[in-house]
Amino acid sequence: MIAVKLRDLRHQDKADVLAMLRDPKVMRFLGPRRALTEDEAGSWFESALANPARFAVAESDTDEFIGFCGIKQIDGVFDFGYFIRSEFWGNGIATRACRLAVEKLAADIDLETVQVFIADENVASKKVAEKLGWQAMHSGSKDGEHGRYYRITM
Repeated sequence: MIAVKLRDLRHQDKADVLAMLRDPKVMRFLGPRRALTEDEAGSWFESALANPARFAVAESDTDEFIGFCGIKQIDGVFDFGYFIRSEFWGNGIATRACRLAVEKLAADIDLETVQVFIADENVASKKVAEKLGWQAMHSGSKDGEHGRYYRITM
């Protein structure tokens, strides 16, 4: 099992972040719903470095960048999300990273105010929400996709 930790994004993460943002499998349910171009990914990275929002997820021993997890304020709403490099999928990392992020965030943010949207087709993320015991609240759509909104529970 890969042990993970949460930390700040660093300059040395750039190559891994850009590769992740250019991976169509990772980007299928994120942002523009397509892999970013090299320029878009570079701009995204510089913005994330200058204006940190979600935590960087890293391998505990090697400090290798794995993905992002946590909240970002979008249009005045706290939006919880995560994205993980595809080569790390299927190892339970998303579930562990979400638990760590929720524990950290609970001290500063009313989790009732946090929005979690999972697209109907995003089967893996629905499984993560189930493992975490999050409650599906209501159906809705976001960025043209149908799905469900979840409530974070500790």
